[in-house]
Amino acid sequence: MRRAVLAALATGTVITSALGIGSATPVTVAELRRDEFASARTRDAARNAQRARIEARYLVERARCPALGGAERDQCLINAHAARGRALLEAAAPYENRG
Repeated sequence: MRRAVLAALATGTVITSALGIGSATPVTVAELRRDEFASARTRDAARNAQRARIEARYLVERARCPALGGAERDQCLINAHAARGRALLEAAAPYENRG
């Protein structure tokens, strides 16, 4: 009985090891670089889209200001600009620790 269990375990180990070796495909440096570039393009595209949304929101807020007069218009412009700055800072926060 011990011999049968030992033989079964050895056979299972050999089969799973052979499957692991056979399924491993070599990865070339060109493939790794292509994956890095694709990942960087995706990150850049997401970041640019986020900045575009912030800029569009700023322009909408700023478009409301000319209808106001005097100090109210000035305060509206200040608030729109401050909101844009805060949004840009919040959007940049996740990228601060990247090297």
